[in-house]
Amino acid sequence: MSAADLYRENVLAHNREPRNHGALDAHTHAADGANPLCGDALRFELRVADGHIAALRFSGESCAITIAAASMLSERVTGLDAAAIAALRAQFDALLRGDPCDRDALGELAAFGELVRYPARRQCAQLPWATLTAALNGAASATTEKDSP
Repeated sequence: MSAADLYRENVLAHNREPRNHGALDAHTHAADGANPLCGDALRFELRVADGHIAALRFSGESCAITIAAASMLSERVTGLDAAAIAALRAQFDALLRGDPCDRDALGELAAFGELVRYPARRQCAQLPWATLTAALNGAASATTEKDSP
């Protein structure tokens, strides 16, 4: 299967049936993310215990790329601490730039490497990361309006 086919298959599957979608009762951390230029809005709610993400849920109105990235991200980071998430985000940003990265560490998120060909869509895939980071850092909101890897 080509990288483009893998990308389309993963994004469509996670957009149709996003994992960890909805509200999280008794969350300890939360943040709202937005990309006003394209209209994406996302909310992450986390339960952090002993410095690790014990549970994560997201909601919002966003494009297929943002929803799929949030879904894949929610599965990949559960159980990780902030340092491991920061290291993973650095790998993801490298992937989007087309730089060498650890695709195995990214798991399904590696499919977003296809966005190297679509720079304008990178912000869509970065919004879940920015929102998760904001929540972990105690910030109420995040945006990717000016971000670019």
